[in-house]
Amino acid sequence: MSQEVIHLYSMKMVMKYRISLLAKLILMLFATRTLTVTGQKPLNEFSIYGGGGLAAFCFQPSIKNASSMGYGGDAGLGFTRFFNQNWGIHIGAGLGFFNVKNKVDNLRFITPEQKDCEDNLFDLHTTLHEYEETHQAIFLTVPLMLQYQTKMNQAFNLNKDKKMGYYVMAGFKALFPLNYSHTSEIASLNNAAYYPEFDNWIYSLPILGLGSFDGNSVKGKLKFDVLTMFAFETGAKWRIGERFFLYTGVYFDCGLHDPIRKNRVPYTNYIYPDKFLLEFTKTMNLMAAGIKLRLAYFPIQESCTHKWWKRVKKQKNKK
Repeated sequence: MSQEVIHLYSMKMVMKYRISLLAKLILMLFATRTLTVTGQKPLNEFSIYGGGGLAAFCFQPSIKNASSMGYGGDAGLGFTRFFNQNWGIHIGAGLGFFNVKNKVDNLRFITPEQKDCEDNLFDLHTTLHEYEETHQAIFLTVPLMLQYQTKMNQAFNLNKDKKMGYYVMAGFKALFPLNYSHTSEIASLNNAAYYPEFDNWIYSLPILGLGSFDGNSVKGKLKFDVLTMFAFETGAKWRIGERFFLYTGVYFDCGLHDPIRKNRVPYTNYIYPDKFLLEFTKTMNLMAAGIKLRLAYFPIQESCTHKWWKRVKKQKNKK
């Protein structure tokens, strides 16, 4: 074989090697570009969540000697549709509960210009001592919230992925009642009527709810309207796997109306024990705050290029 033939054969082999190497580089670049584009597409998240903390009623108007405290929480399933890397909308469904006790101690006040059965005006003087009512409820929760989060690269290459970000959610939550029970106890209640026109007092007339009513206790069910609450949540979002996120945050919910207002009666109707929830304030709004955990899963359709790229990396790791 002549020297020229050997040289041409060597040149041909070098050219084949260079073409093969260039093809591999182009394919790798294409795969990297495909992964980057795939990572920037908005994701749909399916999640399971749970949380709990403190719950209480806020009295309007506020009362100096009244307090409210308890606990509550909820758990359920959720779905989040992201429009881009920052914004999305979340909807869910779950079960929630709360157990709250209201207490009133040593309360004295006057309810002016009440009318008796003959339309005579009188002022009702009430003294209330150690009144307690406990509310226990189970309900279906349906949140609808807007979510904002800091950018987190969703690419498959976890080594280059940002592992943690922050999120904020705000919206509304509807509570549909499944069960609402209450117990109420009172140590002492005294009603007296003063008639300014006649300058006369009536201290005891039970048929009108006047007199002393002590040591009563009642249990029963209440009618509970659908409760709408403003809902707020914020915290951190952690990447814990190729397709999993963990949300860790705190929440604050505020009721927009009084769900049991129609179950309360004025002090003069205390003689009817089947409606025993005293109207010691005009409205009560449910408030809740605590911690929330949410495990989210996002399904991604893998392209052929991505599957090839995973096989290449697997072969490299074996070597």
